[in-house]
Amino acid sequence: MRPTFLGFETQKRTLMMAQKNIDITGNNVSNVNTPGYTRQRVDMYSVYYASTSDPRWNSKTSKLAMTGQGVSAYGVSQIRDEYIDRRYRQNVAVEAETTNSVKILSDIEDALDNFETDGLHWWTQQFFNALQHYSTEKPDSTEVATIVVNNAVNLCRLLNSYDEELCEIEQTYVGEFSDSLDYVNGLLEEMNVLNDKIVKEKFHYPDEYDPNELLDQMNLYIDELATYGNIDVQRLDSGAFTIKMGGVKVLDGENYRTNRILMKDYDTYGEAIVYFESGDDLILNSGILKSYYDMINGNGVYASGHQNGAYGIAYFKSAIDEFARTIAETFNKANYADMDSERTMFAANKDGAVITAGNIRVADSWLEDPTMIGKSRLQDPMTGLYYYGFDEHLDELTGEVNLQNSNVLYLISQFNNKSIEFGNCHDFEGSVYEYISFISNRLGQTIDYEDSRNETAIVTVDGLLDARDAVSAVQIDEEGINMLNYQKWYNASSRIVTTLDDMLDKLINGTGRVGL
Repeated sequence: MRPTFLGFETQKRTLMMAQKNIDITGNNVSNVNTPGYTRQRVDMYSVYYASTSDPRWNSKTSKLAMTGQGVSAYGVSQIRDEYIDRRYRQNVAVEAETTNSVKILSDIEDALDNFETDGLHWWTQQFFNALQHYSTEKPDSTEVATIVVNNAVNLCRLLNSYDEELCEIEQTYVGEFSDSLDYVNGLLEEMNVLNDKIVKEKFHYPDEYDPNELLDQMNLYIDELATYGNIDVQRLDSGAFTIKMGGVKVLDGENYRTNRILMKDYDTYGEAIVYFESGDDLILNSGILKSYYDMINGNGVYASGHQNGAYGIAYFKSAIDEFARTIAETFNKANYADMDSERTMFAANKDGAVITAGNIRVADSWLEDPTMIGKSRLQDPMTGLYYYGFDEHLDELTGEVNLQNSNVLYLISQFNNKSIEFGNCHDFEGSVYEYISFISNRLGQTIDYEDSRNETAIVTVDGLLDARDAVSAVQIDEEGINMLNYQKWYNASSRIVTTLDDMLDKLINGTGRVGL
């Protein structure tokens, strides 16, 4: 025979567990639209009689008498899948990186204004057409020669505008990069404060359980941090979180410290030099910060210092600079400027400076004398000395002397010169038009590549979000079914209490009374 009130104690716990399950289900339904909320459940276990305890009675049936003590709970836990969380955070970093890269590359494309068709290619063609027209006229024709100069001026202005717009894009994203670093540092500080709260609250929970609402907030922070760089998350026994970004610890849950990310002054160094407060370099495999770093420091074959081989703003600035420098050097050399500075066609805004897209201009000597390029390098047959003048040709049939455009024709031939080397690192060898197509194709291919990565990442992330929601998100239909089940459980347990009460009443008031 069991103790008299054991059944009441058992059903009391049952009613408490049913009520608690109804409460948690109601809490789940209440938070169905709460960002970051993780579905909770009551973790129950069957209460058993421990054989190691001293039996209440010294009888063979004592263990049997103490069985059937009902249900109790360890606590309330969250329903999460660590594997899905880890995969989601890995892939959301790639999605965020590629989304940001496509945006920056699209801005570069807008700045260059489809230069293979409407921009650089078109204005280069106008310069070529003007030279072609000049070649059919007399080389001393000032009017036609002036048209050539004007088209050269327009080409230089276009290159100047490219440089200006790329510099504006560069400054914009350097500013955004700096703001993103500040935001990440602030986010880490908030996570550090939350770590302290979690540890203090966990002190009041059993070892297996946590302050779930604080964990929801921490997981929101972690998900957001994951978009900025590839992270590794570790939960310590104390309950605090330690997080590494790019292999470097940025949140120390054991010592409640953060490792801030810093950047040196961009205007001073001309490149993004980013490092951790601990002195480690920032080296990431994915994330928004990697996108900014690659798009700002990516300089292809021209990379030096902290720059890298990505095709970013720095590379396309270098490519346009190399176009300007190579065009200037090619035509200046073809016009014998290396022998006579007065033959210079293109120059920098400042004497002695290296020609770039930002400073290229038509030389004063050409502006002052548009027909200068119509003069050839000639040798005086009497003295053997070289001089520059209009090339004359004697027509043996008519005896007339005609002026030839041999120098202009030579300048025109440079447009189809396939042995021109563009770039100090020999980025490309070919004609002027081929180089324009080469840069245009490289930009398009880079955008297509990042677009493709982005589309793949979006599909993967959406799938992982669906999988995570299936595990952790509140499902109204499922919670409604649980509510009905727990209500029936509560009602049935209440009925058992009523039955036990009737039995006890019979025992107390009816035992020993014959006929009753």
